[in-house]
Amino acid sequence: MKKKYISSIDEFKLIDMIKNDFTKLNLKNDNNIIVNIGDDCFCFKIGQKKIFITKDMLIENVHFKKNWIDPQDLGKKAVEVNISDIAAMGNVKPKYIFIGLGIPPTTSKIFIKKLYKGLKMTCDKYNMVIAGGDTVRADKIIISITTIGIGKTNKIIRRNNARVGDLIGLTNTFGDAGAGVDLLYKYGPKHKYNKYERFLISKQNNPKAKFNESIMISKHLTSLIDASDGFYVSVNLLAKNSNKGADIYIEKIPISLSLKKVIKNKSEQIKYALFGAEDYELIFTVSTLKAKLIKEILPSISYVGRINLSKKVKYFYNGKEKKVKYSGYRHF
Repeated sequence: MKKKYISSIDEFKLIDMIKNDFTKLNLKNDNNIIVNIGDDCFCFKIGQKKIFITKDMLIENVHFKKNWIDPQDLGKKAVEVNISDIAAMGNVKPKYIFIGLGIPPTTSKIFIKKLYKGLKMTCDKYNMVIAGGDTVRADKIIISITTIGIGKTNKIIRRNNARVGDLIGLTNTFGDAGAGVDLLYKYGPKHKYNKYERFLISKQNNPKAKFNESIMISKHLTSLIDASDGFYVSVNLLAKNSNKGADIYIEKIPISLSLKKVIKNKSEQIKYALFGAEDYELIFTVSTLKAKLIKEILPSISYVGRINLSKKVKYFYNGKEKKVKYSGYRHF
């Protein structure tokens, strides 16, 4: 009998497998659960309070290379990617953070000091408390962050509530971080980059969660997701979780000036916008009645599609349907 390895399925089929095994069991055993496995955060209630928990990991040579990123920026990024998940749930206040750190014995003390300086700077930015964690020996650097937040309102914005006719919106440009990491793979850290290339690399190495943007607009939204896995994957997840479909108009996906300056080919720009990951933007749905209000609150918003009942995500370019096949990063 042929063995089936994890590499034969993608990350989200693995998550579905885990969800199928545990979601119903979780709800059966605990009626305090509000948001189960499969969203950007897990949420449960204690009395009238809603507690949100999320975890992310950064692993050397998978998510970063030591000579590509300053350790202080690495510490900042490790926190920001967690805050991005918190932002994807709406108006939630991040409160406590737990840091799991795996480090090789040859890691320098200076590296660790700078790493923790970055961690603390970003925790201070969001007024969070470093509440504990664990440190172990490892063959490579592993940073595992768990963040706990408290809901500030009764409304939770989930992935599963997109409605037919809703517009699909984005907080900003897509594809920058994916292009940035490709530049590092191609030229290395010592190359003399121009200002447009440096912008793309900064989007990879020093991302900023769209936390304030979420607070500004989330109460008006029907669904919301963090786009850390890229546009294509995130829109598919949002549509699937909502049991809906979507029409996406590729030419409306915002592309930064820097990406246009560095990547001249239009089809390559689109490829980065669709499949490039780690932009940490937000993708959301909103009723047509509130779409203008959202744009007034946050002018950087772009509307790129509409939710429908088809249960399929279709792509169109200048009015013509375009077959799009995933060609981005695979975890396994």
